[in-house]
Amino acid sequence: MAEPKWFVVHTLAGHEHKVKAILERQVKLNHLEDKVFEIVVPEEKVMTVKGGKKRIQVKKVFPGYLFIRMVEDEDVIRLIRNTTGVTGFVGTPGRPSTLNPQEEHWIKRFLEQKEIRPELKVKKGDRVYIKSGPFMGYEGFVDEVYPEKGTVKVLLSIFGRETPTEIDHTQVEKTD
Repeated sequence: MAEPKWFVVHTLAGHEHKVKAILERQVKLNHLEDKVFEIVVPEEKVMTVKGGKKRIQVKKVFPGYLFIRMVEDEDVIRLIRNTTGVTGFVGTPGRPSTLNPQEEHWIKRFLEQKEIRPELKVKKGDRVYIKSGPFMGYEGFVDEVYPEKGTVKVLLSIFGRETPTEIDHTQVEKTD
């Protein structure tokens, strides 16, 4: 039997979970469990702050796409292509493309990731207002963004000198 590989399937936007459920049901009905191993809607948990309250939301990383680990087989490809909500495989017409080793490594790391990532609404170069904490009331420019830590480095003018200061992302607000 051929080695299973990761493929990317394009779906109608907003129908990823529906398509996944249909595909999983079709795989069982057609006894293809030995050819289709995983169907993934790539999502991540993101912490947002609204009205001063922290909320955890699930956001799709690639809206409109599913990742499927399967053996390249004509019956499986036909089944997936003919599934309601599937618009096709990513790749050249008539032949789906597999993920390259770097992309495969990324998807494996992504599937193992369990931490909640903060939603950062600022980027390098943005002018921000510090709305809480010891530097409340100061304004500065974002010098660096650290999404994994949920912080930003802001250049603040303190005593007439530009001072880089690392601040939690919830304490800054983008200004115009």
